[in-house]
Amino acid sequence: MAPSWRVIVLNLLVIDWVNMSQSEDKYLHLRKIILKHERQEFMGADLNWTAREAEVDQYLLKLKRSELLDPAAFSAGESFLTAKEKIDKSKVFEFIRQIPKGASLHTHLLAAVSADYIIKNFTYEDNVYGCFNEQKIFKLRVLQDASQDRNCSWKSLKAYRREFEENQRNFDDFLNTQLVLDVRSLNQSKEEVWATFKNTFSTLYDLVSYKGFFGRFVFRLLEELYADNVIYTELRGTFMPIYELNGTTYDAGVFLDTFIQTVEAFKQLHPDFLGVKYIHNFFRGMSNEAFQAGLDQLISYKKSYPDFIAGLDFVGLEENGKCLVEFHEELLGVINHLKFFLHAGETDEFGGTDLNLVDAILLNSTRIGHGFALPKHPKLMKMVKSQNIAIELCPISNQVLKLLQNLRNHPATALLSKNYPVVVGNDDPSTWNASGLSYDWYYVLMAMTPEDQGLRVLKKLALNSIEYSAMGEKEKTRAFNVWNEQWSRFINNFANSVK
Repeated sequence: MAPSWRVIVLNLLVIDWVNMSQSEDKYLHLRKIILKHERQEFMGADLNWTAREAEVDQYLLKLKRSELLDPAAFSAGESFLTAKEKIDKSKVFEFIRQIPKGASLHTHLLAAVSADYIIKNFTYEDNVYGCFNEQKIFKLRVLQDASQDRNCSWKSLKAYRREFEENQRNFDDFLNTQLVLDVRSLNQSKEEVWATFKNTFSTLYDLVSYKGFFGRFVFRLLEELYADNVIYTELRGTFMPIYELNGTTYDAGVFLDTFIQTVEAFKQLHPDFLGVKYIHNFFRGMSNEAFQAGLDQLISYKKSYPDFIAGLDFVGLEENGKCLVEFHEELLGVINHLKFFLHAGETDEFGGTDLNLVDAILLNSTRIGHGFALPKHPKLMKMVKSQNIAIELCPISNQVLKLLQNLRNHPATALLSKNYPVVVGNDDPSTWNASGLSYDWYYVLMAMTPEDQGLRVLKKLALNSIEYSAMGEKEKTRAFNVWNEQWSRFINNFANSVK
């Protein structure tokens, strides 16, 4: 039976049908109406738009179409681990780097400073030691001498470097393999990649916990984000045991104080950088008793640092840890004291681990980390939209950590196409030799949007990053004011430069 065009059109927009000229092909006109409505529902279509923004958008779309037509320039199915070199030469990427991005809301503290910086600035200093522990993980630590810690066969990095040079090897290259995933992971299973990924945190943890390095580490983290036009960030981490060279170890208060003091020092130098909030991580494999004890500690520190501590999350391979429902009683007990920013649905399972999404929604999570499995659950999608819960999209992470290969097939394209609340994060950028947000933004634009979608999507991502942050209303107002000034300046400067 032929389709009832009249019924279809009534479900779209009657006026489009009424205004059709008598000479037009009815079928082609109906087709045009459908595509028009799809564009009107896509992320960013609801934004106010100026003539100058339209000019810049046309310039961006020209670049985008050119790269999409050149397989040597862009392939959504090529791993970021090998594609980064091409992206660095991309004109679209160069454009994205210049955009005021607002906030970075999904970044893990220990994986947010480039490995190259750490190697060159920390590992050449005196008293830095290394060793392979019983799990064959290479650990880094600052010690007075090797006898200070008998739990490992420590050797100074100066000695390691001499030995490597004698064997015509480069120790810095070796360190890089301990801190960054490389092409070897392309042939590994998801579980193997995750094991290597977790080891990079173990390698770095004790080194960064050293009091002489921690503040410098945080400062560099902020520099790398600020260089990518980010003006605010929320960082996930744990209370690190800050220690002195003589072995003195401090409580979490010193970790928090050093963190906050470093942020304030950075803001003094960069007045348009608005600040940092901290999201505390719990390991999803921990016992309920340990979790409750950790919650009690977190609540105590939240009272002392109410503006800095935003809330909590769980970390670790979702499929290997406890489901959120197993912690629901403890979480409900603190729901009036802490916000939740829960990783959920970071899986390709269906009917198993993905059901963490149900609990994230029931627990009124402020945002949901990844939400990769969400489009499999139409009821949950409606609940996310109605409750205005933002999804933290981290496309490079999903690819490198083996949830999918071709980013054109990313399930979050369904969220973008319906203008769901989505923000883009970088997750663990240093682990795949990235920095800032631009690489992830690049993939969203090039692989996850139609050919004719450009600047509107990027503008919406920036606005969402502020709207769905953990900032208070006054903080958001200031953030929007700062960002709007940056955006207007960017648009005007760019429009003038391409004339």
